[in-house]
Amino acid sequence: SGDEKLRRPAQKAVDFIVKAQHDRGGWRYRHGDAGDTSVLGWQVMALQSARMANLNVPDITLQRAQGYLDQVQWRNGSWYGYVPGQKPTFTMTAEGLLCRMYLGWTLKYPGLTSGGEWLLEKHPPTQKPRNMYYLYYATQVLHHIGGETWSRWNTQMRNELVDSQETRGHMLGSWTPVEQRDRIGGRLYTTSLAICCLEVYYRQLPLFKRINLK
Repeated sequence: SGDEKLRRPAQKAVDFIVKAQHDRGGWRYRHGDAGDTSVLGWQVMALQSARMANLNVPDITLQRAQGYLDQVQWRNGSWYGYVPGQKPTFTMTAEGLLCRMYLGWTLKYPGLTSGGEWLLEKHPPTQKPRNMYYLYYATQVLHHIGGETWSRWNTQMRNELVDSQETRGHMLGSWTPVEQRDRIGGRLYTTSLAICCLEVYYRQLPLFKRINLK
């Protein structure tokens, strides 16, 4: 917003994220815990937003986050696991790829494009049970990759979400949580992520197009 009244509290929030990072580059649920990819993803998005708002984000914090992703990657960065040593999952792969984009990977990295294609082909937005957490991250990844890959993903994702939206009663306009973790989050959580997926074009410029314009 550019509201200077928000700068100091926002910077203090960033400072807390920086201080809470583990020595090996990750974040988890308590200050100083060894990291997991899920919590790391939210922190990287926060730090990326902070950089765009011209807040102070130390370069070493971002370098350590890259180092954590190196520990959980498979197939030269095409796939990602939840913690170091665990096999990759499609959900953590979507989150890991988005983090790589925010931390500097471009489409010149083979792992980025091959990972995105793997999500589209093996874990399309129509797969059951619908996992809104996965759709939230994968939609951003494919949107930034762009091209035919994004067009195919977007058509399937849009149809899946529009067709599954509740159309009557007190749940009108919402989405019913289906997957186990979505059920823990509840209807408001699931609906919020669905909206973020459907409005991704309005909230975010394609990342690589933005870079090319500079």
